[in-house]
Amino acid sequence: MKSLAAFILRSRGSAALVASVAAVSFWLFPPLLIVSGAVVALVALRRGSVEGALVMALAGIAAVALSWQVLGAPWPMLDVLLAVWLPVWLLAWVLRATISLSRTLQVAAVLGLLGVAGFYLALGDPAIWWRSLLDQFQQDLATLAPKGSVGDPALLAQWLDLLKAWAPWLPGQVSSAIVMVVLLALLLGRWQQALLFNPGGFRSEFHGLQLGRPLATFTLALFGATLAFGWPPLANGLLVLGVPYTMQGIALVHVIVLQRRLSSAWLVLFYLLLIPLLSQVVMALGVVDAWADFRSRIRARSDAN
Repeated sequence: MKSLAAFILRSRGSAALVASVAAVSFWLFPPLLIVSGAVVALVALRRGSVEGALVMALAGIAAVALSWQVLGAPWPMLDVLLAVWLPVWLLAWVLRATISLSRTLQVAAVLGLLGVAGFYLALGDPAIWWRSLLDQFQQDLATLAPKGSVGDPALLAQWLDLLKAWAPWLPGQVSSAIVMVVLLALLLGRWQQALLFNPGGFRSEFHGLQLGRPLATFTLALFGATLAFGWPPLANGLLVLGVPYTMQGIALVHVIVLQRRLSSAWLVLFYLLLIPLLSQVVMALGVVDAWADFRSRIRARSDAN
């Protein structure tokens, strides 16, 4: 990874090459979208927002052109890049200016909430829009596909009903997924920067991640309002805020493993269980940490021992 970071920073062309190839390959292997965003983050963090914008523009033109040849339209690739690269570039600018990972994740939370609001402003009720889209898809499929060529109609209907039931939470799910990809790209770019110019610096920066009490208070208030009223926009906002607090919870777990001098196998087990079992627990841990300050307690106990 260090050699890749060095190649990216060798020239504007090399950075654009890696970013565009990774972006196009995203259609075959989705995690490569994070790698492409990390290129934008690394260049913007190291060489400034202007250079990052130039690399983003060059790589974007190349990626859209290549995808256009394969997909027959520029919009799928362009939409993905605008949704991911622009927030990554903006957050890299914030991180470079503030030198604060905590402040940067706070800005990411605000961007995610704005994304949820944008869904409602653009679509009105996203649930109605999503259900009408699925109804149209079902009608088109029944009209165009030969009978029996789309499998069991009852099973297909069940899947479509499941997707329709998911419709009220569409804004929060999409926005939180974008925030997650953007933050992973930013952290990957920051880690690559540290590998080259500040070995070990990323660990201390990530371990110190603390989003603060104001945002935690707002998150708890939003959680209470969601339980009390059950209004989908509130739940969607809560889904977005869960992403940065999951990051804070993950950072706290890393601190515990380091301070307790536990085997790295514990971290492997933690990440294997994170998505299916522990994501909500880790998110809650991140919120509670705003008041409990687990890091200070762990360090004090380690110093006493």
